[in-house]
Amino acid sequence: MPRRRRWTPVKGTALRVQDPIERLLAAAIDAPGRLRPPAPAPAIDTATVRDVLVLRLDRIGDVLMALPALADLRRALPSARIRLAVGRWSEDVAAMAPVDDVILWSAPWAGRGGEGAESRVALTRKARALAARPPDVAIDLQGDVRAAFLMRLTAARARVGYANTGGGSWLTHVVPLDETVSWVEQNRRAVEVVAGPRRETAPAAHVTADPAAAQALLEREGLAIRRPLVGIHPSGGRTIKQWPVERWREVARRLQEGFGATVVVTGGAGDAALARAVGQGLPRPVIDLAGRLSVAETMAVIGSLDLFLSPDTGPMHMACAMGTPSVAVFGPSAAERYFSADLSPRPARHVIVRRELWCAPCNLIRRPPQECVADVTPECLRIVTVDDVYAAAAGLLAAAAS
Repeated sequence: MPRRRRWTPVKGTALRVQDPIERLLAAAIDAPGRLRPPAPAPAIDTATVRDVLVLRLDRIGDVLMALPALADLRRALPSARIRLAVGRWSEDVAAMAPVDDVILWSAPWAGRGGEGAESRVALTRKARALAARPPDVAIDLQGDVRAAFLMRLTAARARVGYANTGGGSWLTHVVPLDETVSWVEQNRRAVEVVAGPRRETAPAAHVTADPAAAQALLEREGLAIRRPLVGIHPSGGRTIKQWPVERWREVARRLQEGFGATVVVTGGAGDAALARAVGQGLPRPVIDLAGRLSVAETMAVIGSLDLFLSPDTGPMHMACAMGTPSVAVFGPSAAERYFSADLSPRPARHVIVRRELWCAPCNLIRRPPQECVADVTPECLRIVTVDDVYAAAAGLLAAAAS
């Protein structure tokens, strides 16, 4: 079969369930609802809303992209109790949200190895426990049939979410999915169902770190006066989003030679090998922080940098939210949807680097095409050159110095 016929772009309409047995079960449970869409529900009267549950069970970057929507919700419901359910891996970021309580629902379909994901049975019990005193409104900002099912178990009077991946029969208010806007804007539209038309057109949920804590971190690592500080997060989190590590190394070398940059490498404990590879053979040693920082500390460090470079991954969103100038390398995922420069007080300080390719962006992140799995780096990332990334980085550093 020709490659063009094998490749099918994801437009947000397929079930996101990867396990074959679970996928069949979810499709069977959801089938009656797809055949019999729910009747339109009346508008939600904000005067009657006292308790709101918001589900954002996926990754750190997704929680960051939900912060402006949560700020909209708080402005509209200043006296309501707002609870935010997130995975354990997102707890530090969720603590920055304008909500009353953060509850941990660590979904196994979103967690990675060693992150403390819970079983599906445990999540079901947690959702059912809320039914004794159900929330007035539950909102899912992910668009996952499993999250819709959990909301149904809470017995919330109004249940708001996206039905694009199923679960429409478990929702009382279905939010249209617009593939042309960012997830920041998409989340804000979902919240409008509850909060009403927004008063502010621009997002107003920029994140700040404790300046004293950030300064202490820099002093601990001997970085306080070694400017410019350039952070590189070499890990894409998934192979399909991984730009070659030798190219990150070459960008680091050029920034050291051209700007006298001190290079700081970030990452989780599982990124140690990538971090070491970035620093091999460079004119000056890098500061390797991989696996040494909590999420909150990582955000503090990123917020203290002069420039941050990364693939499309959680720390990219951190840089945008913290207002740190950044360069993001995109390949298979749609920057129009997943780049979060509108989280920043100065969006122009954040640059996308990508190359045009007939099949990109495909958004086939969880189930990539066979030819992209076979290659160490997919073609859409292989054609992004060191020159491309260095030019973007140098431009931002030069602009900051002028």
